[in-house]
Amino acid sequence: MIKKEKFLPALVSGFSLAVISIVPIIQVATCCLFAPLAGMIGFNMYYLQVKNREGFKLKNSDGFHIGILIGIISGFFESIFQTLLIMVSKENPVYDSIILIQKYLPDMYIPETIWNISKEIDEKRFSLILTTTIFFNVFIVNSIFATIGSMLSISSLRKKLS
Repeated sequence: MIKKEKFLPALVSGFSLAVISIVPIIQVATCCLFAPLAGMIGFNMYYLQVKNREGFKLKNSDGFHIGILIGIISGFFESIFQTLLIMVSKENPVYDSIILIQKYLPDMYIPETIWNISKEIDEKRFSLILTTTIFFNVFIVNSIFATIGSMLSISSLRKKLS
């Protein structure tokens, strides 16, 4: 069961990760640098809240929960931010990706679904399929790397406390 004390650190870390992840140049380092860092920061915030409680013991499951929560929260906010950016900009990232694929891989078949998403963005400035895909992609990747970061934090704290 996930305790309420884990939610606030995960919310702060996950939201911060989502904000960093939409900055064009910086977003390249999201999965390898910022997601593990968010996991470490999130777990350390949790640890600072509960370390003085009677009977508190560092558990790997705490790090796992924090990492998953960071992944869910960052996925939620990043999908919203990316969708809002598409809505207000004149860019169509799906169409831009199709053009790049055709330029560098001219023989590659582009599925009709991708063309439909691009058309939908052109017409409505929104695509539920794209927003959902962004959420699940970010959720999975950030959950994995944030969990790695929180587990590294647990390991570091155990060495420090020994």
